[in-house]
Amino acid sequence: MAHFDRDDIIITGLCDVESFDITTDGNRNWTQISVPETLLIPEQKPDIEQLNSVNISVRIVRQKVIETPASDGDNVEGKRLTGRKLIIEGELCQTISYTADVPEQSVHSAQFVVPFSAFIVIPAETALDANFQVNVCVEDVFIQDFTPRQIFKNVTLLLQAIQTPFIGCQDEQCL
Repeated sequence: MAHFDRDDIIITGLCDVESFDITTDGNRNWTQISVPETLLIPEQKPDIEQLNSVNISVRIVRQKVIETPASDGDNVEGKRLTGRKLIIEGELCQTISYTADVPEQSVHSAQFVVPFSAFIVIPAETALDANFQVNVCVEDVFIQDFTPRQIFKNVTLLLQAIQTPFIGCQDEQCL
């Protein structure tokens, strides 16, 4: 494993936690997840000598309300099941920039798309066809270590689901 100073790596894409409001209208539809990753440098790219930067964004690919069992109280972790969950599938879209381990010391980049899945417990009365806007806050990118061909990191996400009005036709509205 290479030894490096994390402070030397520029990380872009982190959210401004001051502007990410999870208290709006008493909205308690949120969760936090951790996405551990092992990123492999493509074969056609040279080895890593030093990591320079990580640029990260999140794309929500799919979301779906599902019916689940409901609990009659909190579990030992203080969580309660309402009978509804919003399943969220997304992708971490990342560009890693690094100084190559070659005599020219040229700067290279590699792009990665890492899938993730999460869920948010939502109110029991939520319709199965309800629409949600999923807001994402990239809270932290922790780079544990790297070798000349691999980067070991972990991304912490805060996901918030805000129910939005139905767009399109519903029942007799379209006749």
